[in-house]
Amino acid sequence: MANPPASSAETGAPLRLSGGVFTLSILHLESADPRQLAQRITEERQRHPAAADFHRHAPIVLDLSAIPEEAPLALAEILQVLRAADWFPVGLRNAAPRHQALAQEQHLPILRGQERGIAPHSQPEASPVLAPIAQGSLLIDHPIRGGQRSYARGGDLICLAAVNAGAEIMADGNIHVYGPLRGRALAGVNGQEEARIFCANLEAELVSVAGLYRTLETNHPLWGQAAQIYSRDEQLHIIPLNL
Repeated sequence: MANPPASSAETGAPLRLSGGVFTLSILHLESADPRQLAQRITEERQRHPAAADFHRHAPIVLDLSAIPEEAPLALAEILQVLRAADWFPVGLRNAAPRHQALAQEQHLPILRGQERGIAPHSQPEASPVLAPIAQGSLLIDHPIRGGQRSYARGGDLICLAAVNAGAEIMADGNIHVYGPLRGRALAGVNGQEEARIFCANLEAELVSVAGLYRTLETNHPLWGQAAQIYSRDEQLHIIPLNL
C-alpha cells in the first residue's frame, strides 16, 4: 500500500508569506449605476479597440472618490459588469464606510489610497496637491527590447536608447525617450494628470497619460517626429516637440 504524501510540516517546507509591489490599473467610478458603466466601457472599446485589448484580463482597483457617501451602490452588479468586460476587480479605495461594508460582503479588500475629501460643492474648489514626481526617477541607458517592461515608481523614466516594438515603459511621473519610441508608453500611471511623454521619434503602438489611452498608426501627422503627449480636459493631446 502506497504511503500518503507527506505534509509540508513533515517535509520541512514552510508556507512563505512575503510582500510584493505590483502595478494595478485604477478605475475612477463616476457613477454608481452599473448600466452607465457598461455603456461607457462599450463606448471606449469601440473608440479605442487596441487599448481595450491592452486592458483585457487586467486587475482593476475601483476608486470611489466621486461617489457620495449617501449614494446607493450596486457593487455586486458593478463587479459583474467589470468581469463581463474581462477585467478582474481586486479591491476598492476611497470608499465611504457604508460602501466598505458592501466590499466586505463581496470579499474585496479596501486598499489604502488618498483620503476622501469633503463632499463636492461643500467648500470652494481647491487645486489638488500633487506629490513630487522626481524622487524615484529611473535612468535606462540601453535599448528596451520587445517583451520587456520598465517602471519608474514615484518618479520619471528616462530612456537614453530605443524603446522597441512590444516593449512597455511606465512611470508615475514623466517619460523621456531620447531614441525611437516604438512600444507602449504610460505616464502618470498613479493618476498624475500633469505627467507628460517626451520622445525624439514617435512610433509608439500606444501612449497613455493618467489613464487616457490612444493608439497610433503610421499615418499620424507626427509619426517619426519629435513629440510630446499630455492630457487636458479629459483628452490626450499630441503636439510637436521643438528640440
